Amino acid sequence: MRRISRVLLPAALVWAATLSPGCGESEPSKTPPREDGGSSADAGAGGDGGPGPVPDAGGVEPGPVDAIIAAMPEGSWKELPGTNMADVCPTPYSSYPCEAVMIAWSGGAYDTLRDRLIVWGGGHDDSPYNNVFTFDLATMKWKRWTELPAGMTGNSVTPVMRDKRVETCGFYPSVTSLAIPDASLTASGYVRPELCDEPSIVAQLDTQQPRSAHTYGNIAFSEATGRFYVLGSVGTYPSGQAGSRLVMGFDFATGRWVRGANNPVIDYGASATDARGHVWYIGPRKLHEYDPVANTWTAHAANGAGYYYAGADVDTRRNVLALVREGATVSTYALSDAAKTQATVTTTGLSTPVGGAPGLAYSPVLDRFVAYPGGKRLAMLDLPNARWVEVTGTGDDPGAPASNGTYGRFRYSPARNVFIVVNGTRRNVFLWKPPATAP
Repeated sequence: MRRISRVLLPAALVWAATLSPGCGESEPSKTPPREDGGSSADAGAGGDGGPGPVPDAGGVEPGPVDAIIAAMPEGSWKELPGTNMADVCPTPYSSYPCEAVMIAWSGGAYDTLRDRLIVWGGGHDDSPYNNVFTFDLATMKWKRWTELPAGMTGNSVTPVMRDKRVETCGFYPSVTSLAIPDASLTASGYVRPELCDEPSIVAQLDTQQPRSAHTYGNIAFSEATGRFYVLGSVGTYPSGQAGSRLVMGFDFATGRWVRGANNPVIDYGASATDARGHVWYIGPRKLHEYDPVANTWTAHAANGAGYYYAGADVDTRRNVLALVREGATVSTYALSDAAKTQATVTTTGLSTPVGGAPGLAYSPVLDRFVAYPGGKRLAMLDLPNARWVEVTGTGDDPGAPASNGTYGRFRYSPARNVFIVVNGTRRNVFLWKPPATAP
């Protein structure tokens, strides 16, 4: 039985019969290598293609990870053995589309109600996988919550899945071939976005199968609803040349996707969630606010920095949104101000940039933003004083970040006061235990 608690616990080009690489280059293999020598038979529950997952209302449980965290020295990294997400990728296993769920410009979100990392990504011709994956921190297990569309397997797709025309609508087809008149298409051959909700179009789509995409920072979690959100898509499978304003929330309590109000923009965004569960989305130099309970979007002043490859989070003490790219400057929004005042803060303390779409997460215990550029290095930002302090963690080495950025795959667990990161589907999950007080 889950304990509802918020207190700290004790311390690509052609797909035919097989998949082929897309934006990156890697040959598929049939068995996922495990860094700890284990086998894919050790996959977490829900990842074997069997019965669907048991719905989960929420709550934080104790688990084996607690003893591991308790034994970690402050400031140290710890590798969690046997935690390859590849073990729960769709079958038959194919390495590149599984790996591209992370490396194809994709990020993650953190379910703070249940203390787990959420990963969703792929897109373009890199990966059609649209599965929701979670890593439960208590049990240290990956789980695949959703299955691929009918006819798609881990290493093959049906021809209709590669029909680019409905990319703008954000869903995979529910039919074996699409019947769409040329008059409904744009000059570049996609369904005109305003027609995506026409009955004749909707009848050909599977509204429980959102189309995979490069996620960047276009995904988030809200405690207000307990749902994981895809906030519109760019780099959609397979062409990667179209986007969709479609907003979908995955409800862990029911194990189903729920349609949300369309995002007003389509862009490579950054996002973060505040203490109320409102999601703040930064697109083309403009801040948008999504209230998932009211299911409404509010556009704010167009004075933003237009960061496309930024880490983002909210200082929940001061209600300030920060976006970090290279780190020498930080873009902030005062969310409590009626005008949502934007500022560019020049900082000190960095020896080298934290660029390349770094991870960024705020800890109210440290009262610091922590940036993760890769390896054992971290940088703590004292935003009121515009000062970074660089630290090198002791212990295990997480290694190089994913080649196209970390985004939201570096997160803070408020329940356990640790930071979590994963850099590849065939690489283990790592934890960093911060010091009791910030340097």
